[in-house]
Parts: sequence; C-alpha cells; structure tokens
Amino acid sequence: MRRVLTTKTASVCVTAVLLLTACGGGHEHSPERLAEMIAEGVRTSVQGGAPGLGLPDTAFDPSRYTCVPPVEAPGTDPWRTEAPRSEADGSVELGVLVPEGTDTTSVTASVTGPGGEGATATATAVPGEWTRIGYPDDFAEAPDSPAAGTHTVIWSDGDSGAPLTCDDFESD
Repeated sequence: MRRVLTTKTASVCVTAVLLLTACGGGHEHSPERLAEMIAEGVRTSVQGGAPGLGLPDTAFDPSRYTCVPPVEAPGTDPWRTEAPRSEADGSVELGVLVPEGTDTTSVTASVTGPGGEGATATATAVPGEWTRIGYPDDFAEAPDSPAAGTHTVIWSDGDSGAPLTCDDFESD
C-alpha cells in the first residue's frame, strides 16, 4: 500500500529532523539555564552601570500596550507600574508596586530613550508598597531632560537582575 506524503506529515518530519540535529542540540541549555543566563547578563549590566538591562531587543510597543518581546516576572502575582500616560514635559515619576509575598528587596529601573540611550537607578522595594523613582533626577547617567519620544522602562530585581515588568512614557 502506498501512502501519500501530506503537507502536515512533511512539516512534522522536518521539525523532528531539525530538533534532532543542530536546532535541537545546538546550545545544549535547558530553559531554566537560559533564564539564568539572561538574568546573569541583566545583573552584570546593572552592576556595571551599563545602559539598559542587557535586553537590547526589548522595547515598549504603544500599539500593543506592552513590551516586545514581553518582560514577565517569575511567579503569578502581577507587578503593577505607574508612569505618565500623557506626554511629559521634564522630569517624570516612575513607580512599581511590589507584590505581596515576593522576596524582592530592591528594584532597578532601566530607561531606554527613543535614540537607544539608557540609564538605570536602583531603589529599596517593600512588598505591598509602591516604589517610586524620578527620571532623570534619580538616574546618574541620564540626560538633564528626557529626549522627545517613547521611553521604555524595564523594572528588574535589584539583586538577581531578573526582569520583572515593563512600561513606557512619552516625552515631548
């Protein structure tokens, strides 16, 4: 009996071959190890005072109201953020609500401007309370005033460097 190779069967076979060859074993890292590697890169970036959080491809997409690719904190409790929802003229206040039950004791806000320039600031975090940071006032390497355009704000754990949540603000 002769079988006809369908498109579905062919795509499953191609996927299996790719997974069993270079694509499947190319990096030999588990998802957990990849997450640890990302967190280490973020932690190194923050501790070294480098602009950004080591997530250069993450940017806020105003049409989707989220960062692309998404920044998701471990755990189930959401991290709420505050930032101006209309164009800001001068300094802005950024905030993050630390969920109850989290072990996070400090947070780092990384602001990336429309031209890719970045600045970071770290503050003490208390579960169940808002942590607020002023931009550019609390950011040592920030410009005197925000550049015009969309600024991406990535909040991370100040100790581990793990990304927690993302927000944005517009400056004129």
